[in-house]
Amino acid sequence: MNAPVPAEESPLSDLSILIPAAGCGERLGRGPKAFLELGGKPLVSWLARKALGVASEVIIAVPPEHLDRMPALCPGCRGIPGGATRQDTIALLVGASTRPWLLVQDVARPFATAGLMRAVAAAAKETGVAGAFLEPEVPIARIEGGFVGEHFRRDQVGLFQAPQAFDRNLLLRVLAEATARGWFEQSTLQLVLRTGLRVRAIPGENTNIKLTTERDWNLAASLKEWLA
Repeated sequence: MNAPVPAEESPLSDLSILIPAAGCGERLGRGPKAFLELGGKPLVSWLARKALGVASEVIIAVPPEHLDRMPALCPGCRGIPGGATRQDTIALLVGASTRPWLLVQDVARPFATAGLMRAVAAAAKETGVAGAFLEPEVPIARIEGGFVGEHFRRDQVGLFQAPQAFDRNLLLRVLAEATARGWFEQSTLQLVLRTGLRVRAIPGENTNIKLTTERDWNLAASLKEWLA
């Protein structure tokens, strides 16, 4: 599979791309994922360059002790210190943003294409919130107590991916409600869904893997052409 050739499109002036990159990479065990090098550059540098081609404002949250590295690694972007949890970091990024539309792209998913980012952002502008979801290749089962309780056709379900895009005011309301109710979820879209709002699903990409385990990192070497 060949990597896409980036289209010559202007960055969107009404969109902020928010990159949560403040984790310490505990599960992967190689240190903060933002600064792991692939293809001769840190992951955060690859993703920042791609994001700047999509949006006029790119804000990256990193561990506070690495903040002084950001101007050199990600020129044209704004770095801020991240929070204690991913959800805290998202709230800090939203608070630092200045555009009416927001797109969240985790540094742990550096292979998402600029085309996918633009597609998710466009869908959010129609519905208020949208995200990328990968259709599985086989049916999915819900398992309880070691037994299958329900099953779904593969076209009925999707695996959460990033990017995810939001109306800024909508996301502020969702985060405020989550804080008031003590909600904590792995994905920001899960918080949105808990409020009863609908999320527009955009087809994800098979190459848009999440770097979580050593196996993922080994696979990443074969996907280097998708970083640009």
